[in-house]
Amino acid sequence: MKPLGKTAQTLADTFLELAMERGYNAVSYADLAKRLGIRTASIHYHFPTKSDLGVTVLRLYKEATFKAVSATTPDNPQSYRVAFENMLGPVRSLARIDEASCLVGVLGAEFASLPEDIKKDVRVFFNEQEQFLTHLLGEGRTAGAFAFEGEAKDMAKMIASTLQGAILIKKARGDCGYMDSILEDLHRMIMPPSVSTGST
Repeated sequence: MKPLGKTAQTLADTFLELAMERGYNAVSYADLAKRLGIRTASIHYHFPTKSDLGVTVLRLYKEATFKAVSATTPDNPQSYRVAFENMLGPVRSLARIDEASCLVGVLGAEFASLPEDIKKDVRVFFNEQEQFLTHLLGEGRTAGAFAFEGEAKDMAKMIASTLQGAILIKKARGDCGYMDSILEDLHRMIMPPSVSTGST
């Protein structure tokens, strides 16, 4: 995506924050205007519809999620572990915020009521996340970085589903430490015995 202007970026950042706390459907342009001290007309100038803003925020979120992941090297098992940890970075950040959930998790929960263009991008995100994890886990196991039974695709589905569900449970319980135990369990499931839990 092309970089947003200062005002548009502020609108996108604020909408993201509110949507992760309340959900997409619970955030209005009036909420944004009140939070930022501007008129709703100013928001419509940058994003004519809420759907336009939602699509922009989701695409920025996806770019940031995958951009954080470092490159891997077939003869360097540690590079795969680092990439996996980088992928978990946003999850660890969310785990420390009481009221926040993952944006795509929120959108997934509201899927039936979302505009069609946002539904399309939510599907794309989940598909690309699964493809990325499948590749990372499969190639990483071949390189000796990971050790688990079964197909890499099945493990990728399990990890993605576990993370999304755990973030929602963390929010409902108000227990930021809940995610720590989940992440430790995931490490134990895929790391060779010689690799300590949570190490990179």
